Amino acid sequence: MRFFNALLASLTLALPLHAMEAADQTRLETAIESYGENLETGNFKAIVDAIPPGVVELISSQAKLSPETVRTSVTAQMATVMGGAKVESFMMDFDAMTSGTTPAGTQYAFLPTSSRISVGDGPVQTSETLTLAMDLDGIWHLIRIEQVQQYTIIRAAYPEFADIPLPD
Repeated sequence: MRFFNALLASLTLALPLHAMEAADQTRLETAIESYGENLETGNFKAIVDAIPPGVVELISSQAKLSPETVRTSVTAQMATVMGGAKVESFMMDFDAMTSGTTPAGTQYAFLPTSSRISVGDGPVQTSETLTLAMDLDGIWHLIRIEQVQQYTIIRAAYPEFADIPLPD
């Protein structure tokens, strides 16, 4: 019996946190592809539009600005910072994602994300981060998490993530 319990436990640990349905997986893959294309082509408005709306609303409330003003400002800042940049590579690792559903029913996925970006003659900057994908009203929203503080903002905007830890 102990062997059976150990086998069952090991099989359970090997399973993904949440088996995503094929249609949801296809929608997420499409959102990821679109995000990567937008980053590579410099379509920063589309990148900003992918941010979960609750995060934008939280920031706009704290800054006492409209959500549209925040989106416009962030888009302009990205254009300034990334204007002379070339995306050498960008990948969200779909096969290594950790996914699940919040207690409120929101599907999510944490995707390991790597990018290599060069600016002018400077060295190529390599970044290894996480991207959080959230399925809100049938639309996958994406937000990169480079620091734990960013996840704190997400949790403030979406309290249903309070007990969902960042993957190791």
